[in-house]
Amino acid sequence: MQTKFILIGGGWRAEFFMRLAQKLPALFQITAIVTINPATQAYYSEWGFTCVPTLAEALEIGEPQFAVVCVPHTVATDVNLATLQAGIPVLTETPVGATLADLQRFATEMPADVKLQVAEQYFLRPDMLAQQAVIDQGIIGTPQTARVSYTNNYHAIALMRKFLQITAKDTIVTAQRFQVTGQPGFGRGGIVEQETFQTYNQTLATFAFEDGKVGLYDFEDDQHRSFIRSQDIQIKGDRGEIRNHEVRYLKDFATPLLSNITRVNRGEGVNMEGVGLKGLTFNGDWVMGNPYPNAMLSDDELALGQCLTNMAAYVAGTGPSMYSFAEAAQDFYLTLLIEDAIKTGAPVQTTDQPWSEWL
Repeated sequence: MQTKFILIGGGWRAEFFMRLAQKLPALFQITAIVTINPATQAYYSEWGFTCVPTLAEALEIGEPQFAVVCVPHTVATDVNLATLQAGIPVLTETPVGATLADLQRFATEMPADVKLQVAEQYFLRPDMLAQQAVIDQGIIGTPQTARVSYTNNYHAIALMRKFLQITAKDTIVTAQRFQVTGQPGFGRGGIVEQETFQTYNQTLATFAFEDGKVGLYDFEDDQHRSFIRSQDIQIKGDRGEIRNHEVRYLKDFATPLLSNITRVNRGEGVNMEGVGLKGLTFNGDWVMGNPYPNAMLSDDELALGQCLTNMAAYVAGTGPSMYSFAEAAQDFYLTLLIEDAIKTGAPVQTTDQPWSEWL
């Protein structure tokens, strides 16, 4: 069944959703793109999309199930509220605002009984889905600590919470920051084409979550776009641990085992199934299968496609909440507390927020 949606915004992130619609037209259709910039309208019209300046005009085109909001954080609160107040379900990019005051206002003014989800894609990437599947099988026992040195801010905190299966409602944050230098890799404009050493912030933070669980955050500003820095995820349980694709655990109290989560790609060697990810296996079983096997998609595109699919099911009432406003707000709130802890040089405790009762 095809998922139809309005796309509000015409920036860099919005283009990811456009490419998904182009690569998987049988599954995803953008009925209209809302952008007020005439040059942007002309540009995306050349891509084959219908562009209009207002939501009202977009609603007259096709039969969209929801709107995807991809606008700058500084206007996200207003745009999302206006869309929800028009009676349209919303899948919005993170975060839903630029400040804590924005999120507090959003929680206060958000209409009752609306359908709103946040397009946080990291925990829906193939590797993370496979790691979560191993955790859910109980292989490493009860997860106790999660160290994320993979992505930044609320993205990393969302991963910690998902792995540890907690709300982070009551959390103590400590943090410090120092500077390192390195050669940049690639950015939104492409690969850096000359040697140019830059100075980056290295941020270390710890999160003392509920039930004695702990999150460890370690991130260098350019880490996720660097060719010379690695990404690392480690989840420790009381019977084992996951370190990226490596899983150490106990078969019984005296029998330690070492296994691997293995990526299986199509098109390698003599495989003639095409090109792209087939899935991931663990101990001979599939723990993640590519939901869109007939398209050449990056891991990030696969995750965003899953966001759209999950949102369609949520709106139709056939699927659960994927990543709610309350979860997204709490993760952004904890990101702000990292900065508070760095400024004060002391631990910072969460306080109740307007969305706390929804966690």
